[in-house]
Amino acid sequence: MNTMFHRLSVLAVGVSMLGACGGGGGSGSSIASAASNAVAGTISGLGSVIVNGVRYETIGASVVDVDDSTAISTPLGMGMTVSIDPLSGNATTAGTIHVQSGIKGITSAVGTAANALVVAGLPVSTDSATFIVTASGAVGSFTNLADNQSVEVYGLPQSDGTFKATRIEIETTAHTVQLVGTVSNLNVTNNTFTLGSGRNTVAVAYPGVTAPASLANGAVVSVHTAVTASATQYQATSLYMRSANVSTFTQYAEHYRGTSGNSTEANELYGMVSGLASTAAGCSMQVQGVPTTLSSNTLCASIQNGDYVEVKGLLANGSLTAYRVEFKTSGTDRTLNGYHDDENDSDGDHLRYRRQLTTAVSASTESGASASSYEIYGILSNCSGSNCSLSSNGTVLTADLSTAFWEHGQVTSGLVEVKGYMTSASTFKVIKIESKSGH
Repeated sequence: MNTMFHRLSVLAVGVSMLGACGGGGGSGSSIASAASNAVAGTISGLGSVIVNGVRYETIGASVVDVDDSTAISTPLGMGMTVSIDPLSGNATTAGTIHVQSGIKGITSAVGTAANALVVAGLPVSTDSATFIVTASGAVGSFTNLADNQSVEVYGLPQSDGTFKATRIEIETTAHTVQLVGTVSNLNVTNNTFTLGSGRNTVAVAYPGVTAPASLANGAVVSVHTAVTASATQYQATSLYMRSANVSTFTQYAEHYRGTSGNSTEANELYGMVSGLASTAAGCSMQVQGVPTTLSSNTLCASIQNGDYVEVKGLLANGSLTAYRVEFKTSGTDRTLNGYHDDENDSDGDHLRYRRQLTTAVSASTESGASASSYEIYGILSNCSGSNCSLSSNGTVLTADLSTAFWEHGQVTSGLVEVKGYMTSASTFKVIKIESKSGH
């Protein structure tokens, strides 16, 4: 995982029934969750998290690594592969989130083939939708990748032994190598198998490690090692089954969508507008730390920093091109410079737009603010009475904690996840809050 600073900048975090943790003692079971209503897939939106077209609240959820149940306190991000066990009786609130950590290792052969690289000896492909995070925490692109970088790659194992990246995080320090891939050339007598494809293959030996009972050619596994350097041969310290075959991850790709189900709206961001700037075609901004563009000069003239919006569109090369915008700022609705609801794009500006009139609400009950609430990560500091500073995605807000519900105990500083809504351009009314600095 990345550093706290790294994850804060881009924030990142249903389908098939996948997800439980791997076992101890160096082996693990298939990621079939114990919960009958579990979902699994790739995170396509933030402001809670969106998986397979469903938005899940994450505050209070247990977040663990799917392999060994290690607790994870750093934020979820766009493009991560996860499985979610919803709370009993609440299908849209996460009880446990199993993060399917990816390939960890050193890069090589970056760009030797188009949009491709090798990580820890394994072949990785990217496309314009791959979410790339630089070492400084900014959203990047393939041009930020180079040889000899330490990275973690989330994604989808393929039947030919390659790995399609959905998210790449460039790390500041090297981690021990972790391999994720499709098993071939399994030799149960010698306790060896191969991962990778073509000239980019690695041999894995697992003597002394109890293999999962369902280990077979074609299975998808995660291999933990004790080394940081790339190699052509690795010895496993732990071995975990991710899936009996790659069809699991084919389904991830098939069910990747936003809540509208429209093909042009696969990605969604719920949050505060910041960094608003005019462009020739409209405007650019950041929502949940992700660069976002709108193609309507009229609508852009109506938006302000601090507005709460829901934007839906497609991610390409680290930027979301919005095709639908819903204005959800809490309180009395503005006239928006005469810009009218236009869900059918009758004015031809290539945006479907809707205002959601919300009235001032009391945050003492979550239901009253549910229509205009969302979740963000930030650094809490400088508390005085019920107000604190909350730094999120480069913007410093006043966090009003006067009626907030604290999950897992109250803190006055550090990384937190908060749910709430904007009451002004600089004040965030907190409904729920949870420390992510470890609990």
